[in-house]
Amino acid sequence: MFWNRSKDSDKQKKPAAKGPQGDTGVHLKSDKSQRLREEALTNVRTARHQIGEEALDRIAAAMTKKQQSAIERAKADIGNADVNKVKDEIMLMLGDR
Repeated sequence: MFWNRSKDSDKQKKPAAKGPQGDTGVHLKSDKSQRLREEALTNVRTARHQIGEEALDRIAAAMTKKQQSAIERAKADIGNADVNKVKDEIMLMLGDR
């Protein structure tokens, strides 16, 4: 009967599925992905050359400085804090006026 058959024996009888494009479909996708990566790297190199390393270093330093500022750290702390606790603290500050 069909309910007594082993699942493994059914799997052995079926041929392996190759997808809609066969075995070459997998290679086509990976080739396209590789071409896109190479194109992206080329674009990055071109942009880096046009902007210049010194300008990129200045931009990176400015971004790092901003991330390390007291205000940015406070924003991150508030964002990570419990919502109810933040609400209570704001209400207390407004009540102290």
